[in-house]
Amino acid sequence: MAIVAAFGSFAFCTRSSVAQSAQDFDWSSIPAFSMAGGLEAFWNVGDGSKGEASKNAYARGFKPVTILNTYSDFPGGQRENISRAVGVKNLNPWQRPAFFERIIRRNIERAPAKGIYVHDIEFSFEEDTTRAWGNQATRQASGISLKDAFNEAYFRQWAEWFWLPLKWTKERYPDARVGLYGAQPFRRDYSGRSGKNAAQIDGTHRSDWQLWKYIDPYVDFYIASIYVLYNRPDSVLYMAANVEENFLRTRSLSDKPVYAYVWLRFHDANPRLKGTELPPYLVEAMAIVPYFSGAKGVVLWGWEPQLKVGTRQPYEQLALFVQSLKRISALSEKIAHGRLIIDQPAYAVWNTRGSLIRRVIVDENECVVMAINPWQNDNERTTQPIKCGSLSAQIVLKGKRTTLVVVNRRGGRAY
Repeated sequence: MAIVAAFGSFAFCTRSSVAQSAQDFDWSSIPAFSMAGGLEAFWNVGDGSKGEASKNAYARGFKPVTILNTYSDFPGGQRENISRAVGVKNLNPWQRPAFFERIIRRNIERAPAKGIYVHDIEFSFEEDTTRAWGNQATRQASGISLKDAFNEAYFRQWAEWFWLPLKWTKERYPDARVGLYGAQPFRRDYSGRSGKNAAQIDGTHRSDWQLWKYIDPYVDFYIASIYVLYNRPDSVLYMAANVEENFLRTRSLSDKPVYAYVWLRFHDANPRLKGTELPPYLVEAMAIVPYFSGAKGVVLWGWEPQLKVGTRQPYEQLALFVQSLKRISALSEKIAHGRLIIDQPAYAVWNTRGSLIRRVIVDENECVVMAINPWQNDNERTTQPIKCGSLSAQIVLKGKRTTLVVVNRRGGRAY
């Protein structure tokens, strides 16, 4: 995240130095929702409204987030900014800045825990251990004489840069639920697994796991970032594939929840669309698809400093996003306690340009079904056969809309 901005005692990061102008969208159009069964939705939107927007969001069902730009030095004018000290492609994890612990503990103290506690730690280090081994200073700092042992120790040592802040947060706020934005079990990949074979996936993401296995004991939840880059149907499968990969890869470690970080604007990596709001079909999918890809919650992120005190809300599409969450909330007990069935991985659906179909088995004669065909035009309709135990049903997919249906002996009921 390139640009950092202060907000109260917290730090928010944004990929765009100038946010799209706030519009006069009244909060009265935003419905309330209530998640159950352990499903959640969080508000992580920073703005200039002095807490007014957050208060409105919490009143409608969102939960709070403490977001911390962990390596920043706002009080010192960034003179002791840890990210700057690390630099780019650093290859010596054994050489931390002298002020590392002091700055981080100070930042934690300045950001009391409320809701989930997210450390935003993003920096690049040299992932090629052969290059690191070839650096004499790094090799000497490691104290290791064998290359194979160095390879393992190298990632273990870099992992400390991520998990030490989590550990220190728990020491200061023992009841906080702590997580990490930045490093992930499966880093955001626009292609997900689409068009890639197993060897390519392992090659691209091997370092994710080498690093994450040392971080994992210190997190209370996992984060999958699914900010959208492109206005095209693939983006629906991108969301599903990235959440799904993080969910499946972490099940061998624990049953900690996965939360999907989402944003109602396009990512700045796409200069043509950056900062503009997502179209309705992607907003709807962003609110619903994660819950049918293994996530237990979504975190709505944003940085809207132009939003000042008043009754305004920051996004034109916020009403649709929350209405979609309300659809999930009506089924949250069933989704939370049911069994997610992934008949066909999201990347395989992506490859074949098929409809994304997910079932949650509530019991032998009841299922919650999510279905979306992002490839068809808005005025098209297709029928999709569904099996639920011994029951069969036909559901209609309308345009690019995300369909939610409960199938049981009484038939099918849309939500």
